[in-house]
Amino acid sequence: MSAIINNSFRKYNADNFIGSFSGNNVYLSIGKNDPWAGASLGEYIETSPNDATVPIPIDTTTAYYKNQDDLIAIKKVSSADVSHVIKRINWTTNTVYAEYDHLQDDMIDGVKLDSNGQPDPTGTLTDFFVMNSTFKVYKCISNNGGSVSTVEPIGTGTTVFPTADYYKWKFMYEVQQADVVKFVTTDWIPVRAPAASATNPDQALVEANAVDGSIEHINVVGGGTLYKNHSGATVSSTANTIKLASGTGQAWETNHQTNGYYDGMTIFIKSGNGINQLVTIVSYDGPNETATITPNWTTNPGTGNQYAVMPAVTIASTDSNDASAHVTRVNSSTGAIEGVEMALEGTKYRSATATVVSGAPVSGGTVATLKVMISPQGGHGSDAVSELGGAFVMLNSRLVGVEGGNFPVGDDFRKVQLLIDPKLVNGTLATGNVYEKSDLTTDTGTIIYSEFRGPINRATDSTEDIKIVCEF
Repeated sequence: MSAIINNSFRKYNADNFIGSFSGNNVYLSIGKNDPWAGASLGEYIETSPNDATVPIPIDTTTAYYKNQDDLIAIKKVSSADVSHVIKRINWTTNTVYAEYDHLQDDMIDGVKLDSNGQPDPTGTLTDFFVMNSTFKVYKCISNNGGSVSTVEPIGTGTTVFPTADYYKWKFMYEVQQADVVKFVTTDWIPVRAPAASATNPDQALVEANAVDGSIEHINVVGGGTLYKNHSGATVSSTANTIKLASGTGQAWETNHQTNGYYDGMTIFIKSGNGINQLVTIVSYDGPNETATITPNWTTNPGTGNQYAVMPAVTIASTDSNDASAHVTRVNSSTGAIEGVEMALEGTKYRSATATVVSGAPVSGGTVATLKVMISPQGGHGSDAVSELGGAFVMLNSRLVGVEGGNFPVGDDFRKVQLLIDPKLVNGTLATGNVYEKSDLTTDTGTIIYSEFRGPINRATDSTEDIKIVCEF
């Protein structure tokens, strides 16, 4: 028998942990005002710790009582002090970022493998998203075949967009200003979902427009060689024809004036009248370099407008059939396919294959290989927490001076812990904001987290910003 703990289970536990702060009395405690010294019976295993060589806590029955003895004061942690967090990956130029892959095992922690099943030298899959210089977070949909990223992604649109370095990105969310101080560190940034449209309209719009099972990228695994293609400006056109520019074809295309040479290929209008139209060549008159197309032009491109004749792509799936794509770039020297764009992303795909079906390589050329990338459940951007790694939670507690008179100052503390449901000396549950040790019944409450530190001195004008990250 074999089994795994899915990332969805980890997120489920993280969600429940965050939810518990609304219904329980969770406190951050500080403790131990004396230096680390000497062997401990059950609290740690080191025999000669000191304030420079802090011991590592262990989980024993004895440790619980020793931690209770060392308690100094506690402060309540509210639900506003807790957030999902993900690894902080600042976009940096000349860096290769991993691209989203629906077939990759463990997108949160897994190591990306190459085609031979070996660890990919470009890094782990936690690098498949970035934060730009204005605290906006983007998912990498395509890394242009493992190339370096040189153009910082910007903007807040709802669709996948390319940058000039041929990367493709999806805007996910912006870290809100209120969360920057609390939850942004050199290693972590907060992530929340769903977004409130009143306070975070950009993310809310992305969530509302996400499409379940869409195909927003087709990866060129192998580009092949010597594929037919041509770009130029239209000579003329009618409702269902287009006359191509004279001299159609790359250097290896010596038969471009042959009837049927471009049959089955696509024509995409790149600029001018009819821009972004995509049609298919049903017959090609070689001597006159004129293509008959289907469907008819919705806007006649006329004369002098830029077009591209490219190989066509078919998408096959048992799930759906409403997506379509076309080749956008062919290398002018080798005839290798370098880019495929979606004309329609489709919906409800769970798996699919893509094949280049026209513009076949001329004699001596090789066939391209494509890989269809399926969006996650709900679509890219539907749930930023799940998609980017919802298995980590940060708690932030800020201790300011004497905290209303209940927090001692003028001494050190060396322990930080989380304590659930401690009781007051009168036997009732502690529900207030802050308490010192004398307010509490000894040995009450459950300690769920312990951290040993070097000495931290408290003064009346000091502020300790304590951040704890828990992994589920």
